[in-house]
Formats: sequence, structure tokens, C-alpha cells
Amino acid sequence: MMKDFAQELGCLGFTMRLKRIADALMHDGKKMYKQLGLDIEPNWYVVFRLLKQQNELSVTEISDRIGLAHPSVITLTNKMVKAGYLISNQCDQDSRKRLLTLSDKAQEMMPEFERVWAAGEAGVIEAVRGTEIMKALSLIEERFGEKGFRERTIEKLNNQ
Repeated sequence: MMKDFAQELGCLGFTMRLKRIADALMHDGKKMYKQLGLDIEPNWYVVFRLLKQQNELSVTEISDRIGLAHPSVITLTNKMVKAGYLISNQCDQDSRKRLLTLSDKAQEMMPEFERVWAAGEAGVIEAVRGTEIMKALSLIEERFGEKGFRERTIEKLNNQ
């Protein structure tokens, strides 16, 4: 069996391994939704959940709450609007701001989505059981939030 080069790289392979896991989950999620006859994408789940909780949010508020770049949230929510799951309205106070809410279609499908998400969560919990991955991810996010990759690398280069 061939060695996994990303593992051989140690910490330098960190981002590749995270991306590989994320890509595998997204790919498998798409296949699962298709198999179940659901016309949604795996990364929409967080927006569904957030809007169910908050009722109405702007793209910027969603971006801030989930930690994705504004352009990524625009792309994601535009797809959701096109699929009929979100309603987009202009803000009365600021015409540049779009306010998003769940559509009737989303509300109607929510019980089925939540059933699938609960099963997915149970599957992920089973896969990570016995690890400290969630604590480790929180710590890594916190540390990179305090000082990013660029800053850390430049600092190391300047100390050589």
C-alpha cells in the first residue's frame, strides 16, 4: 500500500487533510441527499438551522454567524433562493442589504431535513467517538483567530 503523502507531511499536511475530510463529507452528503430524493446541498444545512432559529437575517449577519466569507454566503444563499428554500427581501432601512427568511417550502420540508440531520449527527458522533477532535478544532480555531497563519509564518521567517 502506498504511503499517504499528506500524513507524511505532518503539520504541513494539516490543511490538505482537513480539506480532504470536508470534500469527502460534501461528496457523500450530495449522494445521500440525492438518494433520499432531497434537492438540497450539504452546506445549506447551517443556513437552514440558523434561519430557523433567527427567522430573518442579512447575508452579512449569516456570514458573521457561521464564519464564512461574504461572497461564499452570497453564492450559497443565491442557490437556496433559486431552489425555492429562501425568500430574499430588500431591507427598508438599507436598500443594499438583503434580508433572508425560510420559504414555505423550507418550513414544510424542515421536519424531514431535521430527521436526516439528526441521523447524520449521530453518524458523525459515532465516527469521532473516543477522540478529542471537537476540543482540538476549537483550540486550533481560537489560536488561529488570535494570530493567523500568515502572521505566524512571517514571524518565524523574521526570527531566522
